[in-house]
This record gives sequence, structure tokens and C-alpha cells, in this order.
Amino acid sequence: MDGQTMTYVGFFLAVCVFLFIQSVLAGRRQRERLKLRVREQWGRIPRREYSLEEFEKISHYYERRKGGRFFVDDITWNDLGMDEIFLLLNTADSAVGEEYLYWALRTPEFDEEVLRERSALADFFRERAELREEFKVCFGKMGRRRRVALSDYVGKLSFLPSFPAGPHAAALGLLAAALGVFFLKPSYGIAVLVGVIILNLITYYKSKGDMAMYFACMSQVADLVEYGGQLARISGDEPILAPYKELLTEDCESLRAIRRHAWILVDKSDVGGNLVKVVLDYLCMMTHLDLLLFRRMAETIRHQGQVLERLMETMGRLELALCIGSFRDLPEEHCLPVFHETPKKTLSCEAIYHPLVEHAVANSIRTGSSVLITGSNASGKSTFLKTVGVGAILAQTIYTVPAASYEADFFRIYSSMALSDSLETKESYYMVEIKSLKRILDAISGETPVLCFVDEVLRGTNTVERISASSKILESMAGKNVLCFAATHDIELTSLLEGLYSNYHFEEQVEEGDVSFSYRLEEGRARSRNAIRLLGIMGYDGRIIRAAEEMAERFARTGEWRL
Repeated sequence: MDGQTMTYVGFFLAVCVFLFIQSVLAGRRQRERLKLRVREQWGRIPRREYSLEEFEKISHYYERRKGGRFFVDDITWNDLGMDEIFLLLNTADSAVGEEYLYWALRTPEFDEEVLRERSALADFFRERAELREEFKVCFGKMGRRRRVALSDYVGKLSFLPSFPAGPHAAALGLLAAALGVFFLKPSYGIAVLVGVIILNLITYYKSKGDMAMYFACMSQVADLVEYGGQLARISGDEPILAPYKELLTEDCESLRAIRRHAWILVDKSDVGGNLVKVVLDYLCMMTHLDLLLFRRMAETIRHQGQVLERLMETMGRLELALCIGSFRDLPEEHCLPVFHETPKKTLSCEAIYHPLVEHAVANSIRTGSSVLITGSNASGKSTFLKTVGVGAILAQTIYTVPAASYEADFFRIYSSMALSDSLETKESYYMVEIKSLKRILDAISGETPVLCFVDEVLRGTNTVERISASSKILESMAGKNVLCFAATHDIELTSLLEGLYSNYHFEEQVEEGDVSFSYRLEEGRARSRNAIRLLGIMGYDGRIIRAAEEMAERFARTGEWRL
């Protein structure tokens, strides 16, 4: 080998050493940044913001898996504002974690052992700060893609076509031959080498264009396997972690072909576009090495698809526990739920509050019958329904309730609250409402009891038909297999449903020209008539107010309306 060739080789080796050192230093800096972020964010409300497109993709894992068991349907999810509850809980650092958290919140459990396992792992991470940092840093390095859900990437690989290996093996062979000529005869070998590189680049881009979508998918899967393996190797032989590490090790071993070749597919943007990844990119263009290795990984996916799904679930369960642990370390009070099965379905919660309401007023209730809540607008009826509904879902998903105590049966949870006209189907509010209520009535016939929340039943029709129909609908929701919480302005229902529903109410106080609310749940039906008094506060003519009060008094005595 002559001096000129030695110079080329020496320069190449020096560049490789420099890039390796840069990569190691960049990795260390990234790790330190992640550890600092983990410490700052633990036990605090996350402030991450999502676009509508990013938020929508998080649900895809749930959509793929929701068949075959009870899930919180879209009406109930939207009524109870569960998107905001998800954001409150979402301290996940990776796509697999946030997608699994969303799935868990929409899929209540009916097996307390599953919930206790989640709870125990969450408390373990709360107590072991050093270990939780190791896990969260690993998930943070894995990260997330903004435009496409991880679940979508994995799903697309099930439609992966076969790609021929011959052209890419030939490209690699031609390059090896050209390098041999270059080292033997550098003077004209350089022309041969450049010609082969140009040819390889042309054929590379043609082939890569056909496979680009699947490369993006495989890159995400490679990350999944790589970081699954890293999680399995985190030091610590605690018994509670053993089952998860065993599963991770077993699944990553089954997917070892992907893990072995993952380095060639890692997106160069993952570490800030560092030079090592740029060099790998050019190396792949010249050698077609990534196309050859991709083919091997594709064969593994075809035979180990179920293993990949299980790996996602195991990693999701670990990060779900981290999210629960961080939520439990928020300063607000929380409790572990107590579940039981009783012939007469009961629900008892003490000092339960809504986790998204600042300075929320906590309320308590214990009931073995359905509940009818009356009171004026803005007094707290709807918020209380949402509070109990959210608490019930959190009890059966993260085994954590924002309350001093919570005790209940396992329930399927439904609601009919924040409805509106449907522009897509051109349905009126009333049609949307009766369809929403019908799905609850249909669910009552199932074996597992139903906990439902109804706000202003049949508000979309006239008074006579509303009271007659709503009283019969609510009567049918007061059976042995259902516990219904209903809010209404119609005081008549408190008498019609007496004996079937327990009456509670919220009150407002009108004093010195102002109105205030205590937001305290009180037993019995609402008795105040402050709605007419509020007209006076707003400056209405006194004659109108006096006439309205007389009319209301006359109806209370006779049961008839008359001007």
C-alpha cells in the first residue's frame, strides 16, 4: 500500500474515531438532560401541549384493541371530559406509554388483581427514585413521533410485502470489487469506485422509494426492541420487576434479528442529527446495507407479530405504572378504592373532588339507590355528576381516586350529559338525546351492573312530555342492576320518583343583590326559588317579578298554571 493510500486510510480512521467520541459525548449529554427533566417533572402536572392531529393519533392503539370487552364509549368519554383527565395523567415519555395510558383509561378493569398489580408497581416507583429515573430516561430516549402513532407503524408491518435481495447483494459486491481495484491501482481505481457509487446511489433511491413507508415503520419497531432490551438490563433484582424483565428479555430474544440490526435503521434525527447518523446514511446509500438488513428484519416480523404486540404491552404496563406513581405524588389527597359485590349495588365516597377543578369543593355521598339531584343552574349539579363519574373510571383503571375514601361495586360506566345537535346526521338535539339514553337502557340488561349519569333528561322537548317520559325512563334506570345519578330542574320528578331515587340538591344564596354558591351537596329536594329573585338583581321590572312569584305560589297550591 503506497503513501497516498495510507493517507486516505488514516484520514478515514481519524474521522471515524472523532465521530465515535462525538456520539458518546452526545449520548451522555442527552442522558443528563433527561435525568434533570425526570426529576423536575415527577409529581407535577404535565404541561405538554398537543395539536389536534397529535392527540387524535394517541387513540389508535385503543381503537385496534377495543373489541371483545367493555370500554368507555365516546359519549361517556366526552361527557366526563376524559381527554383532560388523560392529559393530567400523561407524564409518559414515550409513544408506547402514552398510547397504553389512553387505552387503560378507556378500558376499565373488573379484576381487582390486575388493578392491585398496577398499584403495587406504581408505589414501588414512588419509593425507588433512582430506579424510576433509570426507567424514565430509557423511555425518554425512545421518545415519540409526532405525526404517526406507534400502533400505526406496527400495524402497517402486517401488510409488509416481500422484497428481493439479489439487486442489493449485487450492489454490495460491486462496491467491494471497486474498493479492491482502488487499493491495488489507485490511479484509475478511483474512477471505477466513483462510477460504482453513482450506480449504487441511483438504484438505492429507486428501491428505497418503494420501501420508505415500511422503513419508517421498521425504524420504530427497531426502537421498541432496542429500548425493550435496555429496560430488561436495568440493574435491580427486585421481585416486583422480575416478571416484566423476564417478558422483556424473552420477547427481545425472539426479536433478536431486529435488535441486532437496529443500529442501521435508527433515524438520524433521534440524536439531534449528529454526524454519526449522517455517515451511516451515506454508507447505506453506497452499500444498500440497510435494504439487505431490512429484509432479514421483515422475515422476523412476519413470524413474530404476536411477540411484538406483547412487547408493546409489557413496556406500556411499566410506563403506565410510572404515570400512576407521579399522579399519586401530586399534593392533592387521593385514596385506593375498595371494591365489593353486593345484591343491592352501592356506592360510597367521602370528600370526593374533581381533579381538574382548582380549589374544588369536596362532597360525600353513600347510597344504595339511584340519586336524583336538583338545584339551579351553576349550583354544582353537573360538576358533581362528572366528579363521581371520573372517580369511578379512575378507580377501575389506575386504582386511584381523588377522594378521602371510595367504596363501590365494579360497574360499567355510561353517561348522557353534554349532548348537542348532530350536523353530520342532521339529527335534532332530542333525537341525539333519546338515542344516547336508549344505549344505557340496552346496557342495563347485561350481567355486570351499570353506573350511569344523566344530566337534564329529555331537556329537548316540552314540559308535559318531558316530565312524563323522563319519569318513566328514570324509573327503568332504578333497577337492581343499575345505579343512576340524574340531575334535573324538574322538581316534579322528586315526588314522582320518591322511593326509587334518593333526593339531594345544591343551593345558592342570594344576599344583598348578589348570588353565591356553596357547591355543597345537601340531602333532600331543592326548595329555594331564587331564579325569580335573580331577575330583580339583573334589574327586571318589579311588577314582572311580583307576578311571577304569585304565579309560582298558585301552581304550588293547585298544580295548575294560569296567567
